[in-house]
Amino acid sequence: MKKIALWSSLALAICVGAFIAADHLDAPAVANTTADIADFYAFEGENANSTTFVVTLPAATAAAQFDENVLIEINIDNTGVDAGTTGVTEDLVIQALRQGDKMYFFGPYAPSATGLNSTIDTNELAASVDIGSTATVGGVNYFAGLRQDAFFFDFEAFNTVIGTAPAEGFGTTGNNTFAPLNVNAIVIEVPNSMLGTAPTHIVDQLLAPNGPGLPVAYNVWVETKRR
Repeated sequence: MKKIALWSSLALAICVGAFIAADHLDAPAVANTTADIADFYAFEGENANSTTFVVTLPAATAAAQFDENVLIEINIDNTGVDAGTTGVTEDLVIQALRQGDKMYFFGPYAPSATGLNSTIDTNELAASVDIGSTATVGGVNYFAGLRQDAFFFDFEAFNTVIGTAPAEGFGTTGNNTFAPLNVNAIVIEVPNSMLGTAPTHIVDQLLAPNGPGLPVAYNVWVETKRR
């Protein structure tokens, strides 16, 4: 899925322009580029009252760096399904952008526009972190740098199963195809007090409003946006 976004020219000299975004290998225009998302993880932080977000992008070599022309944006919906729609809209964003040897983090804050177009409000600058380092600022933990790919996937077995569907499926063991690969990663652990109250789980809202109920959860997704 391709998306177009705009950045505004602000204190960090981010220039206005058109950007394309997509999931990993999802769109030919960004497949295997520095804007291609590898994986996105969101889970309860080390502190039970916090949420950790992890975004990874492919790094072809150990020297591969974040692209200064690619904005990483984590979208957070803390109200649930929006009135009159069957989807969700971001209520808060966390944005990360490399400039020089630092990663700049903005938010979480309510964006002035939602959807395909984005701007960076530099008044919302929360922290700057040296690439390859960690920092704690205002109760939020940050990291940006190279890491081993955490995603486990037996690509060869997957290709074998496609079309044949053997009874044993993937079996009980597997070869982690991505074990030797690195990714560029940003990690942010945010106190839930900065994210608002998590809504009723979206599955309950859309599919099973009268069901047994699932735990409350923020609805989150990530985009990369290239100039």
